[in-house]
Amino acid sequence: MPYTAGSRLIFRRRSPGWSYWDWLKHLGVSWNWRMVEDNHVQIGPYVLEVTPYYMELLWREWRAWKNWYLPPWSLDGKTVLDVGAGCGETALFYYYHGAGRVIAVEPESSLGPLLNRNMERNRWNMEIVERPFDKSMLRWSFDFMKMDAEGCETQLLSLGSLPPCAVEVHDKATADKLQERFEVEVLPQKENWILRNPSEHPVISNEGSNTNHNSS
Repeated sequence: MPYTAGSRLIFRRRSPGWSYWDWLKHLGVSWNWRMVEDNHVQIGPYVLEVTPYYMELLWREWRAWKNWYLPPWSLDGKTVLDVGAGCGETALFYYYHGAGRVIAVEPESSLGPLLNRNMERNRWNMEIVERPFDKSMLRWSFDFMKMDAEGCETQLLSLGSLPPCAVEVHDKATADKLQERFEVEVLPQKENWILRNPSEHPVISNEGSNTNHNSS
């Protein structure tokens, strides 16, 4: 088994492609995580029921999420629109970093029960939306948006402004168009791009669109 339950250290064997240094850095992130059951991980005060895929995702990407998914300003008490919520792994990440409420958008029906159980177990102030993202959701009241839902990012190209956000983009053409339209930060990764508006305010399109980020 790659993980050892009942230990303060969640131990994962080093992947062949990882250097020892990268492996140790990831172990350092999870030093105080605990597997409380075979498919439940405790991180801080929260216990998340996960599938093997999402446990692997948590362990591999938590450290990167701190660079990708957090704005430079405090999320304390803020509302996060989490597009591509999975089983609640990024919701946990945002609650861990002070968010007061999460709107979790996840169209995959098999993940709905898992999201609901995690919400109820942790008594999260969360709204679960079990349908695909559409632009009308940007009318909702929120302070920051995280988007990782392949294909959804193309809808942002028709907006007149972009809310405070971190968006994972899955093809270079779309990343280039979004960067040109909004002049946002781009963090290149191996297989995708993270586009960020780190401001606390929407950034206006430089194409002079008459629509705004609340447009449908």
